[in-house]
Amino acid sequence: MTLISDLCKIQKRDLKNAVDVLTDAFSKESMWKEVFSDEEKNKILTEVMVRFCLKYGSVFATSENFEGVMAIAPHDKEMTTWTILRSGAFFLSMKISNEAKKMEVLTNAVEEAKKSLNLGPYIHLLMMGVSQEFQGKGFGGKLLKALIEKAETEKKSIYLETQKENNVKLYEKYGFSVKKKIILPEPLNLPMWLMVRQVRE
Repeated sequence: MTLISDLCKIQKRDLKNAVDVLTDAFSKESMWKEVFSDEEKNKILTEVMVRFCLKYGSVFATSENFEGVMAIAPHDKEMTTWTILRSGAFFLSMKISNEAKKMEVLTNAVEEAKKSLNLGPYIHLLMMGVSQEFQGKGFGGKLLKALIEKAETEKKSIYLETQKENNVKLYEKYGFSVKKKIILPEPLNLPMWLMVRQVRE
């Protein structure tokens, strides 16, 4: 029995529940408020990302009660027009096409910074969030511990990005370290920390 097998692996039928949890968890994130003018578009982006991970990676919930959700993807899968199309999220993404330029600025800045890290094979922790009513009760730790065990078994690093300085200290407790801090270009002009938990030999 592994920690990851104790989690609830999300299927397509669970998509709405997963999106609701992540939207609630990130409802106060300043970056998305800068990019999106309303909550509905924020929710659409979340669904696009979850669909991508359902197709190319994995999505897990802490339990069937969906207290928290994490979406992961392998290092060799990037969110492109083609992969979004194949994940079934193309028409959804068209609904946020007006914000696409801002998102492209964000993505390009992060990808450029990431190139210098020489990561090798890794698991990308694309999204992880706990519903506000369940925050501070250990559910985020449950997800992280399961992911770390999986990465160590597969001999892979874990890579993530966070826009919240408070999260940096949390991830450091689990063995992550900041590899680079960048300031996202205008119109966002917000900090982002690129963090890695190195593979343990």
